[in-house]
Amino acid sequence: MKKTNFIIIDDDDIFLKLGKMYLELGNCTSSVTLYNDASVALDIISGMLEHIDKKIVVFLDLNMPILNGFEFLDKIELLPNSKSEKLCIYIMTSSINYEDIEKAKKYEIVRKYLNKPITKEIVDGICANEI
Repeated sequence: MKKTNFIIIDDDDIFLKLGKMYLELGNCTSSVTLYNDASVALDIISGMLEHIDKKIVVFLDLNMPILNGFEFLDKIELLPNSKSEKLCIYIMTSSINYEDIEKAKKYEIVRKYLNKPITKEIVDGICANEI
């Protein structure tokens, strides 16, 4: 099974720690990187896209200070290689707002809109390419 780089972008420290724990239990994880600031994550991912060799899966929260999830998506879609099959973004949020769900569907790079909390089943499904 190919190993995957996971990135979690969320301003909730508990979600970051829980997500990292589940991802490290998965059998497809190469690395797990946590960011509580989407603007910092954007800079790092931008550099990674230039040298992409492993799949990058991003769990992205929508409601964050500084740069929210939709602003992050707007900026990342402008980057070269952002629409590569090697970059997959999953919205992982507590928002059940219908407008947020519909807006997320408009982004090519968003694979799926998922509700918090992250679970072992979600991680297993992503590792098996079923989600």
